Order: sequence, then structure tokens, then C-alpha cells
Amino acid sequence: MLTCMALTAPTVFNLKAIEDYESLDRVIAIVEKSVVTKRELEKEMNIILVNLKKAKQPIPNQNYLIKEVLDRLIEKKLIMQYSELLGIKVENQYLESVILNIASTNNLTIDELQLTIKEEGLDFNEFKDGIKYELLLNQVKEREITSKINISDFEIENTLKKIESKIPPEFKISHILLKKESNYKVGEEKLNKLLSKLKTDSFSNLAINYSQGPMASKGGALGWKKIEELPILFYEAIAEMNIGDVSKPLISGNGIHILRLDEAKNSNKTKKKIISEQFKISQVLIKVNEINNENDIKRKLENIKNQIIEGLEFNNAASQFSEDSSSSMGGSLGWVDKSAMLPEYKNAVESSEIGKVSGPFSTEIGWVLLLISEKRNKDITDEKNKLSAKLELLQRKTQIKYKDWLDSLKSQVHIEILLNE
Repeated sequence: MLTCMALTAPTVFNLKAIEDYESLDRVIAIVEKSVVTKRELEKEMNIILVNLKKAKQPIPNQNYLIKEVLDRLIEKKLIMQYSELLGIKVENQYLESVILNIASTNNLTIDELQLTIKEEGLDFNEFKDGIKYELLLNQVKEREITSKINISDFEIENTLKKIESKIPPEFKISHILLKKESNYKVGEEKLNKLLSKLKTDSFSNLAINYSQGPMASKGGALGWKKIEELPILFYEAIAEMNIGDVSKPLISGNGIHILRLDEAKNSNKTKKKIISEQFKISQVLIKVNEINNENDIKRKLENIKNQIIEGLEFNNAASQFSEDSSSSMGGSLGWVDKSAMLPEYKNAVESSEIGKVSGPFSTEIGWVLLLISEKRNKDITDEKNKLSAKLELLQRKTQIKYKDWLDSLKSQVHIEILLNE
């Protein structure tokens, strides 16, 4: 299964058992200015049945399945009409970039993706239409619902805590115990000798030779311990340690303990840092439309580039010529994460020389001149975790509100079911 929205294949699903399905293709529902046909219903049901069989899931009652699929088709017709009314659309250039991204995510070329889609029994144009609808639906949700939802810092922090608490941390520890009766004291010669040897010798060998703990014969290995299984004295020490560190001597009622943190699970210590390659970008953007063809745009940008080289400040050029919201800020996009860039735009950025005007480049958003003033690698682990939590909250709240929003939309339009007529 490809990494994208559902890729499925139609199979033969016979609706002849229902007497009303006699005509080759007929209208079975009216949705305001659009209709749902019998052929559309059959096709969607076939796709769902294939999915269920692949997943080895039970086939639901036929009447229930018909109702669910018909509701989904009615929703689709409504969303398409609503988006057209508001002027929301998916540009072909953006759609093609998403398809390209799906192919590259699955380590495929576009031709290989088309072949894979065909082998799964789906027409490639139908596949693209499905992707286009999902993109359209996401835009509608973003405009009508998501953009109106506020997520507080408290909610984000609470979500992060819940995620962490679901899987308690575990630590793999090795241990040396010097019992009280051995007359070891912090600072005394024998203890200092042991601490000195820990810098060069194997911890496990020293545990075998020095430790009086229960696991001394096994090199002091205590194995995996959950956080709640550790004495507070141990956990407080481990909280300050990195994997491979050896603790300072820890004094308790039964002697002196020395710990080594061998491994960790589900802990901040095991979370890899996310290092982001970022670029400080300013741009002049001109979009392709019915009036401006690509050759005219390229010539115009070349002219602007020459003016900049001759002394026109880049920010002034962007304010005067750029066709995006950044023009009000002299074309400045600030620091942009490389992973957030669309493929063609990323190639343009990587082709640019730091401190020099580069381009013009053709990208997913139009033709651009770029000025990359700085480049950096930044630890964005905390930012990514918070962003992931925020997106999870937004998605959850959007889905809850979407059902109410859709029901409200349905109540305002004419929907007529003709399935049983």
C-alpha cells in the first residue's frame, strides 16, 4: 500500500439483489445543484469491499453499507459545491507537486506510481481526482473550522504530558554497592581507588571485584527498571545522567552506591534531537496566470534581478514587484525550515548562493528570485514536539466540529434521496 490517501481497487459488486437497481445508470439522490448516480454508488461500494477484504474485516450488512456510502457521496457533492461557491480550488501545479511528493515518499517515479496504481486496479486519473478532493476538503476545513480554533499553551503542555505518561520510562542500570561494614567512606583511599579505576577499567569487572551488591557476580547488572521501581536516591541521580555516565557516590542507610546508566527507554534521554537545516529567505514572487505566461515572467524577473545588481535594494524590489503577502515585509520570509519546503522550491533554495540574488526559478508557487542571507542548523526538538501536539489537538477538534458544521450545511440545502423510488 502506498503512503498517501487510500489507494484501492474496484471489484465486482452486484446490486441486482435490490429490485430498484434496474436501469444502467440513474439518479439516486439530488444534492442541491448536483446528483448522485447508481454507477457512482456501485463504484464506491466496490472500493470499500476490496479494502475490507484486504484488511480481513467482516463485510457489514448491505443496507447499512449502502446508507454509509450514499452519505459519503452526498457529503462529497456538498463540499465540491461549497468550495466552488467560495472560490476555493486546488491549482493543477500544486496537485502535481503533491502527486510527485507521494511518488518520492514511496521511492517511485511518476511512471512507476502510475503503473502501481494500475496494478491495484484504479485508473490514475481517478486516483488524482481522489487526491484533489482530499486537498479541497482540507482547504474547506481549514477555512471554515480549523482557522477559528484556538489552542492554548496549557493544552499543548497537557497533551505532551499525557503522551509521555502513557509509556513510563525504563532504565537499564549497573550497580556497585560498598556496604557500611566495609568501613568505606566518601573521600577515603579505597573508595578513591575505585573511583579512579572507573575512569579506565570496565564497570562490570570492577563490580565483580568490588561490589557487595546482589548482582555483583553478573557485573552489577540490575537490568531494566521502571521509574517507579527505583529508589528516589537512584532516580534523582539518573535524572542528571546521560547514557553511559557513572554517578558520583550515593550514600544511603546500607552503604555507598555507584550507578552506571547503560540504556533508557521512553525517556528524554532516548529521544533523538531533531536538527533542522534552515534558511533566512527573501523572495520576489510572480505568479503564472492567464495574463502572464512563463516567458514574460522570466524576462520580467531577469530585468528586476539586473536592477538589484545595479543598486536597487532587494527589499524595495520585493515591495514593488512581488505578488505575495511577504511583499509588505520587503519579501522577507524569515527563517524557513528546509523540510517544510515543496520539492521545486527546495531545489531553488539549495541552488542559491548565500548573499547573492539567485534565479529566476520556476517553483510550485510561481517564479521567484531568491536572496538567501543566512543558513543554520537548529535544534528544534521541543518546537517539533509542541507543533505535533498542537496539530493533533487541531485535528481532533476539527473533526468534532466538522460533523456539526456539515449537518448545518445539509440543513440549508435541498437533499432528496431517490434510492427507493
